Amino acid sequence: MSKLRIASILFLLSTFFLKFSSMFRDIIIANLFGNSYVTDAYIAAMTIPNALILFMLTGMKDAFLPSYYKYAQLGKGFSHLTNIVKGTFWISFVIAVAGALLSPFVIPKLYPNFNSHGTQIAIWTAVIYFLSVAIVGVNAVYEGYFDAQKMFSFSTFSQTIVVLCTIGGALLLHRPMGIYSVPFGYFVGTVFSFFIKLFYLGPRRFIQWKQPMDRKEVISFYRIFLPIGLTIAVGQVNLFVNTLFAARLGEGAVSTLNYAFRLVSIPQAIFGVTIATIVFPLLAEAKAKNDMALFRAGIEKGLTHMFLFLAPTVAGMLVLMKECVQIVYERGAFTASATAQTSEYAFLYIGSVLFYSIQAVIAKGFYTLEKGHYMLRAGIVSIIANIIFNAIFSSIIGAAGLALSASFVGLVYSLITFTTLYKISGGFRLSVIGKEYGKITMSTLAMVAVLLFMKYELHVDRLAIIPYLAVMIVLGAAVYFVALWLFKVQSVREILIKKRRKEVS
Repeated sequence: MSKLRIASILFLLSTFFLKFSSMFRDIIIANLFGNSYVTDAYIAAMTIPNALILFMLTGMKDAFLPSYYKYAQLGKGFSHLTNIVKGTFWISFVIAVAGALLSPFVIPKLYPNFNSHGTQIAIWTAVIYFLSVAIVGVNAVYEGYFDAQKMFSFSTFSQTIVVLCTIGGALLLHRPMGIYSVPFGYFVGTVFSFFIKLFYLGPRRFIQWKQPMDRKEVISFYRIFLPIGLTIAVGQVNLFVNTLFAARLGEGAVSTLNYAFRLVSIPQAIFGVTIATIVFPLLAEAKAKNDMALFRAGIEKGLTHMFLFLAPTVAGMLVLMKECVQIVYERGAFTASATAQTSEYAFLYIGSVLFYSIQAVIAKGFYTLEKGHYMLRAGIVSIIANIIFNAIFSSIIGAAGLALSASFVGLVYSLITFTTLYKISGGFRLSVIGKEYGKITMSTLAMVAVLLFMKYELHVDRLAIIPYLAVMIVLGAAVYFVALWLFKVQSVREILIKKRRKEVS
């Protein structure tokens, strides 16, 4: 078995663990604090620094990988790592201090509808998350470095540590600290994740401590990174815009929308982001070899393999949405009425999962070609579209309109990015992609038809929730894979043929 295949399997498993630990974190928050104004304040406040955190984490990884490859070919990989680590630390430190100092003044202006206690929670939540940014920046560089070494699982593991510490903080400290236990746990996890990287690499392999920082090299890198990072932050900017709208729609709107979004985004994070991350090094190598045919083939395979796994998962969630919300969240402070509301929002969010997963693969193509400014332009259009759709839909159907808006914005964003990459890369084989998508869609519809028959004709939903979900998931998976085989889906055949070849060799 090849090293890349082993790395891919480990990354997929570690991503599953990361996303389910993230879901468990949300379950803990829902159980302890429900969809109250306290949770609203926490979520609203963390959205701002979290945009910077994802700007660093995801944007840095996407920019650093091709940059590192370029310097590594010149024998300067470790020197480049040192320069970017040192430069990023100082930039992150300034952002962290400025954000923490400005939070007490900015938060009350952004969320004037919060009561005094909610405002206080929001301010301190923002302060703690902003202070974390100083360490997050350095962590982000090393996670990009581990990805460049095809150590995907270690990068994901370090993020999982942060999530587990956040969970631990909530569970152990919620009585004395209340909701503050969540951001405090995140801060501790960020520090712990940093020391794990330092211990794993060792001081000598961490950076060249005595090497002076090359400011020109850092500036050159950030000229590439900024459009990528800002593009990554577009999703968080849109989420922030949604939060501003939701905060004016009454208690519970912010947190309920967040719970719904977190639940439905799990397939996107597991399949969309995972496959995009695995494809990225292959695209970078194709670019280094100046092999555009290989580059286009990598994008095509990324899109078809992503849809192969995502389509049945999204369709299954649509059929079983209420039960999914119920089994994940409904306990403690999270009531049955919160389940019904969250299910409605989650149903409307589902389109964004598909469109942003497509965009995740397409984005890697832009970053590989160092054309991140195209993504930034599309992102700006999506922000404008988001404000317009939010204003229209929320005025008609309230908070549910914000979830529906996200799906429309995702459609606009994915269409713009796909058509742009199609033009600058020389075009993809649309007939091949369309044929695969058609076969996968037909297989998914066959699965949905069987599940609906089981639910509404055979009334399998009368079973207890866990046996019911188990029967539906197993049966749905079996029908889907049989349909894939009958429709002769090429993506499945490629996976099976590769597996057989490895077994023979």
